[in-house]
Amino acid sequence: MGVTYALLFWIHMTSLAAGGVAAFGIPIVGSRMPGATPETRPALFHLAETFSNVGRVAIALLIITGPIMYWLAWSNGGPPNMTAFIAKMVFVVLLLITVIYAGINAKRAQGGDMAAVKRSPMLGMTAAVLFVLVILSAALAFKF
Repeated sequence: MGVTYALLFWIHMTSLAAGGVAAFGIPIVGSRMPGATPETRPALFHLAETFSNVGRVAIALLIITGPIMYWLAWSNGGPPNMTAFIAKMVFVVLLLITVIYAGINAKRAQGGDMAAVKRSPMLGMTAAVLFVLVILSAALAFKF
């Protein structure tokens, strides 16, 4: 597989780390939202938006590099554990849906929707759990 796989793996792992920052940072910021003063809310929204942007780029890179790495691994060493791989892909799709909905929810919260503000921590925790499940199923799917 050589240098190409190693470079893809590096991009994939860096993206995974960046996604982890977003997955765990957003719930922390979201947990501060309900009790935040009107003066501190803009800073929290900006921080959550920054984490969200990092998470979006990370997910995009993971979606691009993952299938290429899968194909290279398949062609050079046989298939991964298909059950775990399918579970991983399901968790990735659920995580993507959660991230999109959390972004929509964040815009509503920023507009003053207090129900959206209260929903933010739950969405953040859901994203964090899905992120951990993606990592677990990926570890179970591939031979090392």
